[in-house]
Amino acid sequence: MERLSVLLVDDEKSFIDFLAIHLREEFGFLTTRVYSGPEALALLERPNHGFDVVVLDYMMPEMTGLNVLQRMLEQKNETPVVMLTGAGSETLAVESMKLGAYDYLRKEEITLDRLASVIQATHERRLFRISKMLEEERSQEIRLNNEATEKVREVLNAIAPSLNESFAAIAVELDQKVGSLINNLSTEQRNEFERLFEEIRKHVGVLETGVRGLLSLYQILHAHHSESGEIEHMRKELELKLHPVPRS
Repeated sequence: MERLSVLLVDDEKSFIDFLAIHLREEFGFLTTRVYSGPEALALLERPNHGFDVVVLDYMMPEMTGLNVLQRMLEQKNETPVVMLTGAGSETLAVESMKLGAYDYLRKEEITLDRLASVIQATHERRLFRISKMLEEERSQEIRLNNEATEKVREVLNAIAPSLNESFAAIAVELDQKVGSLINNLSTEQRNEFERLFEEIRKHVGVLETGVRGLLSLYQILHAHHSESGEIEHMRKELELKLHPVPRS
């Protein structure tokens, strides 16, 4: 089972030392204790600090628990916090929840079992939020990629008729020109010319088949949404090349 790393923050040294020892020995938590808000922030500001949950006392000199929460919010530090409050501090508890605390406990009502349960539940809620956020990000990624793929298909559908028309025109031009070009040639030259045109037809046919195959393949591929700008730029360039604006 995973051993949770818990940061305990309270200026009451004997109280927090007691919690740290028993949470470690009886429940297997990895506990770190500090006795002021600035000390807590100094640890939390370290990259990859590794704390799964912070148990934070509200009433501390120099910097209150709400001050610490506010700083964490400003720094986009999403480590889940359980706030410890005193009797009659419901307003403070509500305020701490608004600032991002996951839960709160009254200090006079704390038992080791209850605190351990709240820490475990807070960690699980954090994992659920992360899972849900990742799922939403994946859904958003899929939606954006589908939109980008549709753009690619629109571009392909736009250029396919022009390509088909061009290949058809090449075939017609070859058939029409061959007869008129070889009339005045010798038999040897005519045969060579016909052979050359046959090779051209063959290469045009291969090129047409290849282009059609590529178009079909691209129709079933997925584009990444980060390429949307490039796709749009490509579409405009192709439109200009396939349908140039006539000069006045």
